[in-house]
Amino acid sequence: MHYMPDTEDEDSAAETFWPEGYKQVIREDFLQLLATHLQDGRKLRHIYQQQYSEKFTDLNQFARRIADMIAIGAENGADDAFDDIISAFLTESPLPEVPGYTRYFWPQILPEKVKKRFQQVIVDEYRQDNIYRYAHEVGYQDSYRNFDEFLNRVAWLVVTGATNGADDMLGAIYRSFLAPHSPLPPARRHPRRLKLWAGHSQGD
Repeated sequence: MHYMPDTEDEDSAAETFWPEGYKQVIREDFLQLLATHLQDGRKLRHIYQQQYSEKFTDLNQFARRIADMIAIGAENGADDAFDDIISAFLTESPLPEVPGYTRYFWPQILPEKVKKRFQQVIVDEYRQDNIYRYAHEVGYQDSYRNFDEFLNRVAWLVVTGATNGADDMLGAIYRSFLAPHSPLPPARRHPRRLKLWAGHSQGD
């Protein structure tokens, strides 16, 4: 039996999405920190003048785009971690390993205070979700002392995924800087994660 309830008939009646309040932490706190780190573009002035002045109206627009791209990388990394977690539920597997990188381009790209807020928002949101509660009861009670410990592990995995995603995007940006006249890498948010077991989450 999967660590997920079978609610296919109920789900066909409506589409809902997983909660994503944690992305506000990325779009507010994290973006603000990125702007501070980039010093409103001053650190990017040289590369902007060399390669991107014809593509962006001014240095500030360029710096905002770089910050947005890194934030999108963090969001997508969080999404990917959540997808891996749901896959574990479906395959009756242990929670996935989402290891931190040995080295990051920015070692503290997500400072501890942002990570803690990020993690707490995830715990608060998913504590209310019956699918995660069901998965814990059916498949993970022997591995975690209680539901809160299980959720904190989930949140830690997602925060690590976000950190890795931000670093992956930063690496792609740096590679574009090294190639003369190279465009910035694509940066698009994933579609919102569809909640395939909406009937269960809304019911009992």
